[in-house]
Amino acid sequence: MKRLAAFLVLAFAVTVLAQNSRPYPPPQNDSWTYGPQNNQWNPSWNQRPNPHRGACFYTSTNFRGNRFCVRSGDRLPALPGNFGGNLSSIQVFGGASVKIFNDRNFSNGSTVITRSVSDLRNVPFRGGHTWNNRVSSMMVY
Repeated sequence: MKRLAAFLVLAFAVTVLAQNSRPYPPPQNDSWTYGPQNNQWNPSWNQRPNPHRGACFYTSTNFRGNRFCVRSGDRLPALPGNFGGNLSSIQVFGGASVKIFNDRNFSNGSTVITRSVSDLRNVPFRGGHTWNNRVSSMMVY
């Protein structure tokens, strides 16, 4: 009987550890879910909570203006609404990293952002240009 009880306790502990160490994705009710069905920006996104681990992208410097957020693990080959080429700041949450690309479909130059950037004019691109109003696709991990 003691062996059975010890086995049950061990099985329970392994189950709990496995559930708590699973990688993303988060539960289905996460407010930042993307896909072909919901790639149209909606003003209500400005009031949604920040993702636990991910990033938010803003049309103005200092994390102002319209925004959309992305969970860690999401890949956007094109940005929602009219955000493509119109981003000026990025706020990073929960230790996430963001790989931003100049063009859609993850092409034509990229850089990795590992912490919040209040003004993308301070992040060099190439040829004397900056990442301000340049991002057209991204991966968040």
